[in-house]
Amino acid sequence: MASIGCVAGCAARRQGTANAGSSAAGPQVSGVWDAVTSGTIDEGVAAGDVKIEKQEWHLSQSGSAIRGYYIAALTYVSGDGRPYVCSRQPQFSALQRFEVAGHVQAGAIEIQELGQAENQTANRCDPGMRQLARYRGLLDGDVLTLVSGRQQTRLYRIHAGATAMMPAGRLAAAETTPTVPARGAESPTTTAGRTVSIAPLPVTPGIANADVSGMWVWEHQGSVPGGDQKQEREEWHVEQNGSKISGYYDRIVHQVSTDGHAYRCSMALEFQIATRYQFSGDISGDEVRIIESSYEVLSPSACDNGKRRLDVYQGKVSSDEIRLIWGVGGQILRRPRPDVPTQRF
Repeated sequence: MASIGCVAGCAARRQGTANAGSSAAGPQVSGVWDAVTSGTIDEGVAAGDVKIEKQEWHLSQSGSAIRGYYIAALTYVSGDGRPYVCSRQPQFSALQRFEVAGHVQAGAIEIQELGQAENQTANRCDPGMRQLARYRGLLDGDVLTLVSGRQQTRLYRIHAGATAMMPAGRLAAAETTPTVPARGAESPTTTAGRTVSIAPLPVTPGIANADVSGMWVWEHQGSVPGGDQKQEREEWHVEQNGSKISGYYDRIVHQVSTDGHAYRCSMALEFQIATRYQFSGDISGDEVRIIESSYEVLSPSACDNGKRRLDVYQGKVSSDEIRLIWGVGGQILRRPRPDVPTQRF
């Protein structure tokens, strides 16, 4: 997990702050918590790859005793663009579940992992079992910071009536074998019609926000079940005003039959679907968050299954890349080269 925020350095100024998550009996951690961490692997055969981890913690506190579990959605993105053997793609995802227990004593929070559940879903990319960890916790309102050795994770409390960044329903669905969409249908990627409540990105004093204004492009080419070729392209147009961002992106899906048989939906050997998504978000340093707000179909197609949904993205910005994660997936946006014409939708 990448280091996010501070613990010891912030403790002094937190001592005089009213703690919404504490009571006379001490910190209260019952509820659902979300966390997102990312970082570049710096050693081993995966050196240079990016690991993104989304966690959803379910904790129950009775007196000083804490029990619960958390689910970790892992996404690995190839640093050099080469596909992984297990997924045949430059990225792969996996789920892990850990049972946890702990206690609160004299205001201090201690949590340890009791065990890791075996993954019941066949996944060639499953990273397998790992060593269990112990955490020291610091509660500040709706932020619970957990420290284990040199690793640090910031959890955000999800209030009743709000939707977690990684809803339990989505995780449950991700644990099952995905349904293969009908031929000629665009695979759904996000969740529709939901209201998302997330904490604002933490502000780091003295750190300038990265510049994400302008155009960014994501492209992918592969095959769908059955062997047909599928090309995807997204062209993102971002406007930035201080720490706030807004804009839209156009998503084009182009599918081509490889067996010489025409699609019944288009009566042709190929079809194309174009959709425009509006979004807003914020940025702090090199951390970016994007929230989709609406979409419109630019080029209607009889092959469109209509299964579009809106999502929330977490990302990290470098000079010419934005690495985004959504749900249990990820993608890398890149600035187009100035000497290569880019398609306008």
